[in-house]
Amino acid sequence: MELIKTEIANISEGVKRITGFVRYDDGYIDEYWYEYPANFEISNTGNPWLVALLPMASTINEDLVISLPVDQRLVDGANNIQRFWSDWKMGTNIIKIKADNIAKVNKTLPDNSASFFSSGVDAFFTAYNKPRAKYKILIHGFDLSISKSEEFQMHSERISRVVKELGQDIVIVRTNIRQTRWEKTRWQAISHGAALASIGLLFENYFAEIFIPSSVSTYYQVGCWGSHPVTDPLFSTSRTSFIDDGDGLNRLDKVKFLANYDIALKNLHVCIRGKDGTGQDEVNCSHCEKCYRTMIALDLAGCLDKCVLFDKEKYNYSEIPNIYINDVGENPEYEPMAKEALRQNNHELAAAIYKAIRRSKLLIKLKPLEKMPLLWRIPYNMQENSIY
Repeated sequence: MELIKTEIANISEGVKRITGFVRYDDGYIDEYWYEYPANFEISNTGNPWLVALLPMASTINEDLVISLPVDQRLVDGANNIQRFWSDWKMGTNIIKIKADNIAKVNKTLPDNSASFFSSGVDAFFTAYNKPRAKYKILIHGFDLSISKSEEFQMHSERISRVVKELGQDIVIVRTNIRQTRWEKTRWQAISHGAALASIGLLFENYFAEIFIPSSVSTYYQVGCWGSHPVTDPLFSTSRTSFIDDGDGLNRLDKVKFLANYDIALKNLHVCIRGKDGTGQDEVNCSHCEKCYRTMIALDLAGCLDKCVLFDKEKYNYSEIPNIYINDVGENPEYEPMAKEALRQNNHELAAAIYKAIRRSKLLIKLKPLEKMPLLWRIPYNMQENSIY
C-alpha cells in the first residue's frame, strides 16, 4: 500500500482538512482525512501517515510506501513495533517500510506540551498530574462515530468548557480513519495507539511532548494492547516524544487522586456505549461494565454523589456479581477494590466484587462449550443477565 499524495482544503471557517490518498495493492484508493483547527500549520512530513497506516499494512500484509520525508527515529521505532505485535501473535505481518526520503533533523524544537483528553478517569488524571500539558486534544471518530455530529457537538461544547475551566486550550480533531478499510485492524489489540499517535504527529511542529493517558494498571499483566507502555514511545520522532502517563496505577488509585478536584468529578464521562448502545454520547449509561467499575471506585473514594453524569439510582450492590470481567487486563482493577472495601469494613461490597471475579473466571472456562451441541446453553444461560 502506498500514500500517493496529500491535499489540504478549507472545510469551514477556522477548520481545515488534510486528506491522504492511499492506494492498496489491489488498486483501490482510500481517502483518509483529518480535520483540524486552521490556526495550526500541521506537519508536511510523512510521519503521521506512516504511523496511521502501519497497523493496516501489517494486518493485510502489504509493504508500506511513503514518499514524503520521514523521521529515522520513527522508522526504527515502527520496525520494533511490528516485531512486538508479531511476538504477541496478533495476526499481523512484518512488512517492509519503504521510506527512502529521510528527513533532516531540525535542531529547532517545539516547546509546548499536549495530552489527549476525553473527560474520562485516565484523561483527568493526566490533566492534573501533568499540568505543563497546556493543550488538550479531543478526537471525534474513535469511540464516537464520525456520523454522530449532533452528539459530538454537545460533547465538544461540554469538554471545551471543562478545558477552559482548567485554564488550558483545546484542539479538536475529526477523522474518518475508522470508516476506511483501516477498520479491518484490531482496534483494541494493536491500532488505537497508532491512531492517537498519527493525530499527535500532525502537530509535531508545536508539541515537544504529548502525553497519552494510560489505562495500564499493572505492568506484570500487560498483554498486547493498542496503547502500550512499550509501543507508544516508539511512535516518537526527533521532534515529538510520546509519553504514557499513569502506568502502574489502577482505577481506584486515580479516582482517589481525582476526589480532590471538583471539576473532574462533575464532568467525569467514561461510557462508550451511550444511551442507545451504538457509541459514546453525553450519557454515562451507568449499567455497562466500565460504568460500574468506575462507580465502584467512586463509591470507595467517597465521591460518587458528586459525579452528576452518573445515574446513581442504577448503582446497587446486588448487580455487581453480574459484572462480566472478560479481559485479563481488567482483573487487576477489581481485586484492589475488593480489598479496599474490606479495609473499609464494607463486607457487602467486597463480597459482591469477589462473586463477580469468581463468576467471570468460571464463564471463561466454560466458553469452549459455546461451540458444542446442547452444551452451549450452559454458558449462554449464565451470561444472560451479565453486565458487559
